Amino acid sequence: MAIASTAGVARRQIAAENALAFSAPPDDYDYTGIIRPRDVTTLTASAAGAVRQVFVAVGDCVAAGQTVLELDDKEARRTVAQLAFDAARMKDQIRQLERNDEVLDQDVHTLTVKLAEISAQLAIAQRTADGIPNHSGKDSVQRAEIAYDQAVAHERRIAVLASVGGIARQELEDAQVAMRRAADELGIAKRAAAAEDTIASLQLARARAQAELAIAQEKRTRADRSGELAQARARQAQSDHALDAASARLNDLTVRAAAEGLVAEVGVRPGDHVLAGVPLIKLAGIDPMVVSVDVPPSVVKALKRGDATEVRLDRAESERYAGRIVTVSQIPGSGGAHTIAVEFPNRACLPLTGRTARVRVVVNR
Repeated sequence: MAIASTAGVARRQIAAENALAFSAPPDDYDYTGIIRPRDVTTLTASAAGAVRQVFVAVGDCVAAGQTVLELDDKEARRTVAQLAFDAARMKDQIRQLERNDEVLDQDVHTLTVKLAEISAQLAIAQRTADGIPNHSGKDSVQRAEIAYDQAVAHERRIAVLASVGGIARQELEDAQVAMRRAADELGIAKRAAAAEDTIASLQLARARAQAELAIAQEKRTRADRSGELAQARARQAQSDHALDAASARLNDLTVRAAAEGLVAEVGVRPGDHVLAGVPLIKLAGIDPMVVSVDVPPSVVKALKRGDATEVRLDRAESERYAGRIVTVSQIPGSGGAHTIAVEFPNRACLPLTGRTARVRVVVNR
């Protein structure tokens, strides 16, 4: 009631002052009006939920981007938590599949190198075996050993007989040559047998390496054919998209000031349940401010948008602002006056709404 009475007194005073100004307007004169915000922004709920916390009260000055209210949606929070868990699990699965592919690739590479090395060793062994004379297997090591033992025994008998003069010297020399030849044949037979053993061992190793490589390549082929990693990556992309959407919805539950302003109205309290689109808080712009004044027809004809003005607050000589006309009404009101709106800066963010101000305009006659 007191506020309404004060406003009524202010309006009557403004009317009286303007009536005096209308009687004989000079080239410049003051017109009185009430200061109001240039614009009022209504913050609404972008999603349904319960009011979790209100951070501002009527009269508070807020900055652009400042959090003024938080809603709570338990279902949205549970959804985000579940999707985050699913996304993490999917990433772990992809990492495991990638490690499996790396292991398979490494196995294929290792076995390929191993097979190449064995093949090279086998080729060398084959060439070595080809260089051994009479290694075709006609004389086995056992036969060569028997032949050598017989040659040794024969040489010894001949040597005994030669020592007593029972046989000619030539027969002894022939026996010694035969013994050396048998020794050479035994050596060749042993080298051939060793070469054949090496070849057989390397052939077996190569066969095993080929089998292992074939198995590894088959595993790698099956992995490529199944496309499990590609499918997992596609599922991860879908999961990440769903998580981003759910997180954006959860972020919408935080209400922030779109611009700097003064809290003019708070329409909810903590615990209230609201629907999407419901007004929550009203913010009045505080820089610039606007004062609307009525001027007589003889003056309005000389005014236009953008004209400079001076705004003085409550007759205070020290509170002066450079203003400009932003609107000029060409249609007179019921009393014959025309309303002009004057905008002026309020960089100090003072609570000026509702205060009276005098606007000085300059009329060029």
